[in-house]
Amino acid sequence: MRSICSFFLIGFILSTGLILGENQKSQDKVYQIPRVKADIHIDGQLEEAVWHKEALNIVMNIEVMPAENVPAPVEGECFLMYDENNLYVGFRAYDPNPDQIRAYLSDRDEMWGDDLVAILLDTFNDENRAFAFFVNPLGVQGDQIFSKGGSQEDTSWDAIWSSAGNITDFGYEVEMAIPFRAMQFQPSREEQIWGFAPIRNYPRSRRHQISSFPIDRDQMNCLLCQLPKIKGFAGAEPGRNMELNPTVTGMRSDQKDDFPAGSLQKHKSRGDIGISGKWGFTNNLTLSAAVNPDFSQVEADVAQLEINKQFALYYPEKRPFFLEGQDFFETPFRAL
Repeated sequence: MRSICSFFLIGFILSTGLILGENQKSQDKVYQIPRVKADIHIDGQLEEAVWHKEALNIVMNIEVMPAENVPAPVEGECFLMYDENNLYVGFRAYDPNPDQIRAYLSDRDEMWGDDLVAILLDTFNDENRAFAFFVNPLGVQGDQIFSKGGSQEDTSWDAIWSSAGNITDFGYEVEMAIPFRAMQFQPSREEQIWGFAPIRNYPRSRRHQISSFPIDRDQMNCLLCQLPKIKGFAGAEPGRNMELNPTVTGMRSDQKDDFPAGSLQKHKSRGDIGISGKWGFTNNLTLSAAVNPDFSQVEADVAQLEINKQFALYYPEKRPFFLEGQDFFETPFRAL
């Protein structure tokens, strides 16, 4: 399922291209995002007046996959604004049959078969690396890093951000609050320009990919360079926090000396401690270090049965020290 989803997501990025004019490239279109002062409650309902009076509103009405640049079977709206600490993203996804909306409560990064909305952000505007934040109609999160121009995705990256969704009689609404400290970018007192794209997945008899922009499928050699731009974020500061992740693990084994009649006898016990950390010196330089990092995961491992298995169990790597920036070390064969 993830590989199928990856195909569709990468296909969507490939398809995000020209806008507002037969010959005008999407990267030539720059939207102005407003800075607001408002108390926004992330509850999946776009009830605050600031969403409708001040936020940038972008209509999503073009199907880009699998059909090519045709009117979408459903429409949606994306709302964007920011304050000192957060980027706020709102979606209103219209649906003539809300009872057919696919939405399930699931683990993080495991809702790819659902209805989805997302925002893609090329924060350095280098058209090489971008952050993507996905939410289903029940508020379940997914996040990724797209690298190598958008041709490679990494779902192991997890940021700390807020989201909520709400199914309504007209479709569903989603709210996101993405802290600037959850992303990397070059701070500036002046306004800066990011690449961005709103995304909607509408899975029915087929999976429709919907956005605001028609496509340019002739530019398949570069994906993120096809994104339109957004201007703003003056004074925004990325996170330079120090992160420390201590771990404490213990193990004890009991054994029957006389099997099967004997009782369990306590055998060796062992404890282990470790720590990993990250310190952002600047926006372009981060020190990461680990001492005896724990081989369990940041999140709880999904239970697996090892009865009658002919192979070792596998758990995906989730330790931040081994995940961040791993795309820079990718090789044709597994070297690291």
